[in-house]
Amino acid sequence: MPTHSLEIAGLTLDRGSKRVVDSFDLSLAPGEYCVVLGPSGCGKSTLLHGIAGLISVARGSITIDGTDVTHEAARKRNVGLLFQHDTMYPHLTVQQTLQIAAQANPTRNLSATQLDQQIRVISETMNLDPGWLPRRPDTLSGGQRRRVALAKTLIRNPSVCLLDEPMAAIDRLASERLMERLADVSNQAESTTFVHVTHDGEEAMRLADKIVVMSEGQILQAGSPGEIYRSPNSSEVALALGSPSCNLLSLSEVIRACPQIGEALEMPEGQSTDELALVLRPEAIRLVDSDLNEKTASTVSETGHWQFPVAILEHRDLGGRTLLRLQRTDAVNSPPLSATVFQRSTPLTVGTQWICQTSISDLRVVKALSKHAKTHAICPSPSLSALRTRTTCGRTES
Repeated sequence: MPTHSLEIAGLTLDRGSKRVVDSFDLSLAPGEYCVVLGPSGCGKSTLLHGIAGLISVARGSITIDGTDVTHEAARKRNVGLLFQHDTMYPHLTVQQTLQIAAQANPTRNLSATQLDQQIRVISETMNLDPGWLPRRPDTLSGGQRRRVALAKTLIRNPSVCLLDEPMAAIDRLASERLMERLADVSNQAESTTFVHVTHDGEEAMRLADKIVVMSEGQILQAGSPGEIYRSPNSSEVALALGSPSCNLLSLSEVIRACPQIGEALEMPEGQSTDELALVLRPEAIRLVDSDLNEKTASTVSETGHWQFPVAILEHRDLGGRTLLRLQRTDAVNSPPLSATVFQRSTPLTVGTQWICQTSISDLRVVKALSKHAKTHAICPSPSLSALRTRTTCGRTES
């Protein structure tokens, strides 16, 4: 039995004269759930199409269940692909769609009784209402169609299931239900292996065993959700996960305001502080005391905490947690900070001064963003000001 159900080595994919995926490596054990996270246009969909055999490979190899399928036709690969936009037959009922999908697996031949059993099992797994089976796609809601489309992909019992933005174009409640279904399926004893692409960091954290952060066709970092979140290797990776997004501070500016912090942090070798940024997660910030003097300088305490003064610019009660926008008062022109406070009984008033602290162990030093980095491309977590307008990120993927 192969140790990996999917193994990709040095995969390079082109669209016309443009290199879209470059030297991509990935090994997934049977049943592993991998989320590829990155901005629109970074090559996520192209990667899936390459694994599925819909586009030719420029270089590298793809192995599924121990068999090299690099140059095999798509129909000969035991792969299921959920496209970003539903691809259901408009003239067929849900039941007819599932019947055709179940019989599409080249490795099995189902009897009528077995076919009915497969449809019954997938309907229970994906919580499809029996009343949907005789209906056509145009009579279903967006969330219902998405669940049927996923059931159509899974009923083939593929070795590898490829999901292209499965939560796209459906409302939040439908997304929650679909994520619950996916979590249930992936936790089954003999689950298929998943490769799920998205630009949503929360989606990735909730579902993944392994996260691969991708940018401009290449892997920035791969690891478990905890590893990626707690130890990002770059500013781009740090910004990809978390809601709200992490605070990125100029390390040289922080050290100017608090020289002791430079001695307390783990610093990469061979790089100037001007090239580095400090990652400060919103939930790592604690408001510990009112700043009555309003002149307190930042410092590193004997207990290993960075303490710094702030003024509250804005607060938003989200039920069970409060989102804050804070302005450091120990440094000129320091950007506002986002902070998450849980169940605090002390009233927080705009304009009041506080002492904040964060553990030095929660801080990470990473390479700063380049001037040309496309930080806007990954759908950011909502800022406090954005909560008023309820704007959403575009979901188009090239």
